[in-house]
Amino acid sequence: MVKLGIEWIDELLPEGFPINTSTLVSGPGGSGKPLIGYILALGWLKNDGKVVFMITSTTVDYLKNTMRLLGMDMKEYFGRIFIIELEPTVEGIEVVSAEHIKANFIKPNVWEEALALANIYLGNVESRLGIMVVGSALNLLFFSPNYGGLIHAKIRETLEKDKSKTYFFTVNSDVFREMIAELEISADNLMFSRMEKPMKLYLRITRMKGAPFRYTETEVPLSSEILESIRKEAEKGKKNLIPLIKRV
Repeated sequence: MVKLGIEWIDELLPEGFPINTSTLVSGPGGSGKPLIGYILALGWLKNDGKVVFMITSTTVDYLKNTMRLLGMDMKEYFGRIFIIELEPTVEGIEVVSAEHIKANFIKPNVWEEALALANIYLGNVESRLGIMVVGSALNLLFFSPNYGGLIHAKIRETLEKDKSKTYFFTVNSDVFREMIAELEISADNLMFSRMEKPMKLYLRITRMKGAPFRYTETEVPLSSEILESIRKEAEKGKKNLIPLIKRV
């Protein structure tokens, strides 16, 4: 267990967040799910952890700006952050820098290769918590006609069996409902998010592996400006990204 030092999360998890488990946050589109992952990543890094960001519908600049709004300059954690940016137009992996790659991780073999590169890069730094992999809007991968089913199976296997890292994935429950339901069953820890007008984000935990939790739905203490910004970015990303994924 680790106490993340984020007051509202520590209230939900009085004994801490369970290390080397898998978490899924499920909820409708526009319900702020990526922000939950970013907040957990912030707490993880501040407790000497390492983080891999697997980003789909947002840009690296947006990730950095959002983390800054949450109170973190990612430059301060150089060597402990690795970014895997979805790029459906490349065959496999394109190296941007030592800590940033673009990868077509719609393909299960590329998913594995990308995380292997993250392991190599992050392996240079000692950490008592190890690696947390934060993957946002992974349901978008299921739009691929050739790899959608295969990458779904890979994500489900990761949630069920891989305890070498701490995984924190978010999915939109509006589409591919049966596939999402299978992932909800597979995860060690399950949470649901929803957005309520005017721009209020709520989170409810329904399952945690070996960790007591507060079942009551909680409002996430974020400003309406931050919530509105991520909603707009998510909408823009879907319009640009889904047609590309459908060609893979």
